[in-house]
Amino acid sequence: MPLWSMNEWQYLEREVVADPKSRQWTVALMDVLGQEGDPEMPNQLLELQYSSGRYFTLIYSATGALQRERGYALLSEAENTYRDLLVAVIDGSLDPTQPVFRQDLED
Repeated sequence: MPLWSMNEWQYLEREVVADPKSRQWTVALMDVLGQEGDPEMPNQLLELQYSSGRYFTLIYSATGALQRERGYALLSEAENTYRDLLVAVIDGSLDPTQPVFRQDLED
């Protein structure tokens, strides 16, 4: 069975940018409401959608490795963060090789 690809999600906005070392990163903004989700775990996504917000900003590599994610309750806050992440990756003030994941998930 093929692996799930980050590019198969539905995004509100998504852009591939290069950092100062010419590494490619995808910066994305998604609305989890209505996502089909990973076919292996569709219900788990729905269970989590309100635990840290409906809107998520993501950064992932060309191989699909998720490097950063954060949830937001408000679209306006998520949109502002998305724009800030684009600039930060491009200018090098944020290093996506240092992953940051949500801390609010239970085991």
